Amino acid sequence: MLFERQVERLPDLYPWAQDFIEAMQDGFWTAKKFTFDSDVTDYELHLTDQERLIIKRCLAAIAQIEVKVKEYWGLLGRKLQHPSMSDLGITMAYIEVIHNNAYEKLLKKLGLINVFKENMHVPAIAGRVKYLTKHTEKAFTDDDRKQFVYSLILFTLFVENVSLFSQFYIVLWFNRFENRFKDAAQQVKYTRNEEMLHAQAGMKIINTLRQEYPELFDAELEAKVREECQVALEAEADLIDWMLGDYDRPKLNASILKSYVAQRLNESLVGIGYTPMFEVSEAEKAETFWMTEGLLAPAKVDFFHSEPTSYQQADQPADDDF
Repeated sequence: MLFERQVERLPDLYPWAQDFIEAMQDGFWTAKKFTFDSDVTDYELHLTDQERLIIKRCLAAIAQIEVKVKEYWGLLGRKLQHPSMSDLGITMAYIEVIHNNAYEKLLKKLGLINVFKENMHVPAIAGRVKYLTKHTEKAFTDDDRKQFVYSLILFTLFVENVSLFSQFYIVLWFNRFENRFKDAAQQVKYTRNEEMLHAQAGMKIINTLRQEYPELFDAELEAKVREECQVALEAEADLIDWMLGDYDRPKLNASILKSYVAQRLNESLVGIGYTPMFEVSEAEKAETFWMTEGLLAPAKVDFFHSEPTSYQQADQPADDDF
């Protein structure tokens, strides 16, 4: 049982944790992989003023999240006192350090290091930080276990599986449809895949807790989670308006991106055993399928090493294409 302390290293009661750990280890990368030289040229010479502002705000929003998230997973073993959970949490925390360093490097190359200070005065950023830190607030004071489940759900769904994906969408749109930001887009693909993996690990823990402690997953918890999902969508919509404004191109405008975020919230709820709560039409899904397909594409095989490389090591420009 996850809330019962395991002192001995073996047997491994949750071997699936090692599967997540090895997936992250197999895809190891750092910011040293990229120079971002061509991205600097794109940013300075190949964008309109409006597009340059969009990219600046987009990258600023990513960096703000990456600063915060590494601490959460590092403490997982204190709450779930199993060797496998501690190992999993520490591994995910280190991956978040890689993300943090990578986006700091990109911002420095683009001359945007001051965005961290500027962010503190942006209402859309402040609103987002407020909802993303809800997992630290006490909602269930009479049961520490239920409070932990609630916190884990909010962190997994919002921080890992939703909050960064509108920014990922923007950067990858410029790469796919405008042939811009080669290095930044590849870094985003690595980050996107790892955030997905972290979300899947969080969902696996949540669903295991649901199996072991079904009494914690009552109507009160579900109602609170759904309430926060509505808050999350509204905050992300404000952020999208701030990033995109009235920018309108095929497959990229504020309305399309808000639908994409709603879709990810629905998928997140389904992933932990709840029903979706937002209306997203098939037409809206079709507009963003190019983004979704990058997460659904089958594994590619490195024939020199005879192993699949779909998760992180996707160096080919068309790695999101079927």
